[in-house]
Amino acid sequence: MQPIFDKKCVACHSCFNSPCQLNLTSFEGLARGASTTNIYDFPKIESRPPTRLFIDAETPKEWHDKKGFFSVLSAKKSQSLLEYMIIVPLGVESGKQNKYDSEYSRSCISSTETKELDKFTKLHPAGRMPLGFTGLLTSEKKQISTWIKKGALGPNLKQSEEAIRNHSSLKVDIKSWETFFNKKSMKEQLVARYLYEHLFLASIYFEKHPDVFFRLVRSKTDDGDIREIATSLPFDDPGSKFFYRLRPITNTVVHKSHVPFLFTDARRLKWQKDFLAAAWEVIPTKMPAYGKAGSNPFLTFSAIPAKARYQFFLENSGYHIMTFIKGPVCRGPTALNVINDHFWVLFLDPESDALVNSPETYKIIANEMEFPAAIGDDLSPLVDFQSRYWKSVESKFRFLEKKPLSVNSLWTGDRKDPNATITVYRHYDSASVLQGLRGETPKTVWVLDYHIFESIYYNLSSGYNVFGPLLHQLNSRLYMEVSRVASEDLFLSFLPQEHRNDLRRSWNLPTPKKKKSTLQWLTGLFTSDVEEKLSTEYKFAGNNIASAGGTKNNAKEDFLLQLKKNTYSADQHLSSVDHQELLSELSKLPSEIVQHLPDTILLKITDGDHQELWTLIHNEEHFNVAMLLFEDERRRPEKDSLDVIKRAATSYANLIIVLKKENIFEFVNAFKNARSQKMVLNILKKYGLSRSNPDFWKHYEETSQLSFEPLTNERGYLDLNRYMNL
Repeated sequence: MQPIFDKKCVACHSCFNSPCQLNLTSFEGLARGASTTNIYDFPKIESRPPTRLFIDAETPKEWHDKKGFFSVLSAKKSQSLLEYMIIVPLGVESGKQNKYDSEYSRSCISSTETKELDKFTKLHPAGRMPLGFTGLLTSEKKQISTWIKKGALGPNLKQSEEAIRNHSSLKVDIKSWETFFNKKSMKEQLVARYLYEHLFLASIYFEKHPDVFFRLVRSKTDDGDIREIATSLPFDDPGSKFFYRLRPITNTVVHKSHVPFLFTDARRLKWQKDFLAAAWEVIPTKMPAYGKAGSNPFLTFSAIPAKARYQFFLENSGYHIMTFIKGPVCRGPTALNVINDHFWVLFLDPESDALVNSPETYKIIANEMEFPAAIGDDLSPLVDFQSRYWKSVESKFRFLEKKPLSVNSLWTGDRKDPNATITVYRHYDSASVLQGLRGETPKTVWVLDYHIFESIYYNLSSGYNVFGPLLHQLNSRLYMEVSRVASEDLFLSFLPQEHRNDLRRSWNLPTPKKKKSTLQWLTGLFTSDVEEKLSTEYKFAGNNIASAGGTKNNAKEDFLLQLKKNTYSADQHLSSVDHQELLSELSKLPSEIVQHLPDTILLKITDGDHQELWTLIHNEEHFNVAMLLFEDERRRPEKDSLDVIKRAATSYANLIIVLKKENIFEFVNAFKNARSQKMVLNILKKYGLSRSNPDFWKHYEETSQLSFEPLTNERGYLDLNRYMNL
């Protein structure tokens, strides 16, 4: 059955944003069933019990009896809930509706009782699955019904996992890595803990088998059957003796939650050298505390040389930033609304980093920091996190005042490492992470150092609980805001001093009064006006840093041009026109046209048997990104822009367009001649792949396959929850 679900169901039913939590990427998810609880409806006071597939319960009975899930396979009458949702009886027409909002729908039915079905049908006239798309083939429906009537049997998970682990060409690698992680000395145990807390979200793979993935877990067993210890956060107390194990990932890979990470012998030897062979000032005699006390990595791992930790971040920057987006929530947490739609990320060289080079500064900052995960469900003051965090930023900037910042202060990865430059594209509440400086020059640029990089990770990845209460989500969002401002301020400190404050203000313009609503007053209770915030809470701390960057005329652009020309290699600053010449014309479209496009369009170009995939990305401009809500009211559509990127630059397809190579000129010209929103919509209708297209699933399958990125092994089925209804 899985091939059917892969091709036509996991597009919406995978990960935490699956409608009704029905995860169809594996037999275990199907057997678990569905839930009427939506995890994005944040509990107000206390955390909600986690419902992570494969982790928080093992059998369907546990899911049903203890976790509130219900079966979609059992048939109380003549038909199971799954059959009802995919099979439209003869003579019954599925209804029509103007909008399909499966991801944000709060309508879940737990049985085929008439009352529940009537209520659901009223809310969703076209509620049969796949929602709003071409239905399953008659043969597929019959195959599923026959399977259910025969008992809906599936593979044995334990046997499947053991078969992978015992594969002749995987067994040696698994053994070598598990031995590395489970060494006995306290020094080795602390390093293993550090690596685990940074790799627990990784889809780990080996060179010989790039399509077989594992999770690094804590198990009660050191051999044979893996008995994973389920904790809400990776630094929570495991409660008993444990062993690090590589547990096979047996469910279908989906793009929005796949965070690949390569394990090689060379990498293991490098970690051995960087972490274990390095000189430690003090070797601990016992493991630092777990739980809330372990939420501050600067204290927990202070014994491990800071240079080794920062180097680990730098050499895997793409992976770590990807966990911010794809990690605990599959679409980016609440904090995504405090970043711009397009920005570049650069990194401070270890030789210039405050925490790496100044034990005194490190100690001050480690004690100033406190993370949202430290309070759990406690109703603690919000402002303390922000003020303490910004105080640590100011402490770091005082160290940086000791010598000028220049292009030599940036990490280049020897002009070879693709992790030296990163591009982030935000698409409302999801985002994508790409290696290299991609697209046209963005409004803002970040420079990350070890202080900010580790802080973001322990806020959005290791310390983020998607099942946490509203206060936890709010704290994470406010914490991320400090990280963004601090990262932008570090970049500004590379530019001539007379330009810094003006540019900073231009990135954080006040929302015009005419755009403000009464409801914004409520937001002000938690987030103050951007002008007040930047002048009082987040005063620019980089004014006294000397710099040799940029020129007096065009500081930011000249500095970035200098980086492209002399600092990074061509592979690290991929041309903004990294596509064919005709398509490049789309990036020049005026904002009057771009503002009417969806966030992302996946463009599949065919030339005989050859196929290529491009992503058209609508970058939405804002007056500022300092608000908690009401994004539409801080929009500046007259400044919107479009980037054209090769391959998939999103996990969420708003629209798929299939275009023959000989029709590119006509397609581009249509947009160049467009003059109104109606004309743009007509172009999308003409070229876009409609939900009812009989070949929709064929093109979706091919588009998902084309999303594969060979350099990073990023891959998987794309998400259709936000697909346009043309």
